Amino acid sequence: MSVMLKSLLLTSILLLALTACVASEETPQAKNQATVPLQQTPGKSSPSPAPTFTSTPLPASSQATRQPTLEFSDPTPSVAPNFCSPLLEHSLAELAEIVSDPYAPPPPGKEERHHGVDFSYYRRGERLSIEGVGVQSVFPGIVAASIADRFPYGNMVIIETPSADLPGSVISVLGLRADESIYTLYAHMGAAPAVELGEQVEACQALGQVGKSGNAGVPHLHLEMRRGSSGRQFNGMAFYSTQTSQEERDNYVLWRTSGTFQHFDPMSLLAPQPNP
Repeated sequence: MSVMLKSLLLTSILLLALTACVASEETPQAKNQATVPLQQTPGKSSPSPAPTFTSTPLPASSQATRQPTLEFSDPTPSVAPNFCSPLLEHSLAELAEIVSDPYAPPPPGKEERHHGVDFSYYRRGERLSIEGVGVQSVFPGIVAASIADRFPYGNMVIIETPSADLPGSVISVLGLRADESIYTLYAHMGAAPAVELGEQVEACQALGQVGKSGNAGVPHLHLEMRRGSSGRQFNGMAFYSTQTSQEERDNYVLWRTSGTFQHFDPMSLLAPQPNP
């Protein structure tokens, strides 16, 4: 074989070897697209990827994890159950079962009933009468009226609770201002009230017992709630008759029909609220 032929054969062998070597190398693009398999621990599932809240990447210096904002579909606040039922033997959840005469407000400035709600046992068979069941203060507050045996409320107590002493949820539900109070009236008790005008009372404090004094044909608790300016007291209150004083009659009109004290349904606060 000539020297030239041998040289050409050697050159061809070198070119083939060089081509095979180049074909076996990965390009930079191929390396960037390579997938590295997850290393799984036997017996454990792979972690779920974290949800993405934005398409914009967080700065490298930020280590905080973004959380979604919680929103409630029902904007009406629930009243927190941190006050008492007006009846010692019945929880807040049971009150709706013993309403015998619900709130039925008259037009503004009118006397017609029903400015509050009545509780008795007309719809319960286990006891014939609610008479004698303990009456207690729903909220803490100051005794704004303590009246014995006057028509129509009979033996009656009014407790004023300033907005500062009310749960925030109650203030939100009613939209109370800082200078307003809730006045709660408990009527038709069996005996003169157990508290005096101006006395400070606590939630759940005893006020008396259910009776049928005043304009009550059968034993029941008549409960009214009104909102009004803070710091009002009533030395007496009664419907017009020749046996009542002018002050008693004026206070009755002030409470019932003047609009100074605005009544609302007590069950809007006392009835249990559904969870959101």
